[in-house]
Amino acid sequence: MERGLDILVVHGFAVREGRGKWACCYEIRLAINNGEPLLLYRGELHGRCFPSEAAAVVAAHEIGEREASRHLESARAMIVAGPRPGARDTS
Repeated sequence: MERGLDILVVHGFAVREGRGKWACCYEIRLAINNGEPLLLYRGELHGRCFPSEAAAVVAAHEIGEREASRHLESARAMIVAGPRPGARDTS
């Protein structure tokens, strides 16, 4: 059965760094049909000022969405292409 791409999932969260300062963290995962979501990228931006954790989480999600659009096409190309010639199978 051919493995197809399903959906892109962005999880945004915030970590307090100090008075009103938050690290905006995000994970970008690609859900694959009949498989575990594949972590594509994990990122964070430090020292951002927000009035609340909820506002920082919203910002983290938005930042993750922007970053996801940059990574999506390259991830699709890797999955469709399959293993690289000469790459070792680690299963």
